[in-house]
Amino acid sequence: MESWTQRIFLTLSGGSLLALLSLPALAADDDKPLIEPDVRPQHVDEALIDTENFELGAFAGVLNIEDFGSSFVWGGRLGYNLSESFFMEANIGFAEGGETSFETLAGNVQLLSDDDREYTYYNVNFGYRVLPGEAFIGESYAFNTNFYLVAGAGSTDFAGDNRFTWNVGMGYQILLTDSLALNFSAREHMYQIDVLGEDKTAFNTELSTGLSVFF
Repeated sequence: MESWTQRIFLTLSGGSLLALLSLPALAADDDKPLIEPDVRPQHVDEALIDTENFELGAFAGVLNIEDFGSSFVWGGRLGYNLSESFFMEANIGFAEGGETSFETLAGNVQLLSDDDREYTYYNVNFGYRVLPGEAFIGESYAFNTNFYLVAGAGSTDFAGDNRFTWNVGMGYQILLTDSLALNFSAREHMYQIDVLGEDKTAFNTELSTGLSVFF
């Protein structure tokens, strides 16, 4: 009787021990997620400004010359990056003024000669990048971008006189590669003019786009 009781006790004890030993394995299985996501790292090519600080570019667009209509404008730009946020630039632009509404209505009357309608400006500006960011194309390409503000002064040669000119504006730059950038720009050129008899401040709006390289 005693041996029979011992056998029952040993059998129960062995079963309990096996159950206790299996608990950690079951707990480990419970820790595994039911669905394992298939995540694969994507290689992203990101263009950065090269180590050189100089930037040389060309632009083209439209310039609205007050009282003389809108004209095609083109020119060049030389920039220097003072830091990641601040930069300087020198610009030169060329355009041609059209006829005023008075000239159009009067017929043969011309307020300016053809040479005086040639419009050339020079300026030096300081710029500040206020919103650096990124633009993505698909899953493989990322381009650094900059939204910036500029302001400066220079000179405008138009209507037979050389006029001191203020200019303010903003722009958006996309770095296509480490050394090539695409630029979109809006500028306002302001100077005093009295061609139509009344001395006033002319506001000439310029919208342009262009490419620049770093060297």
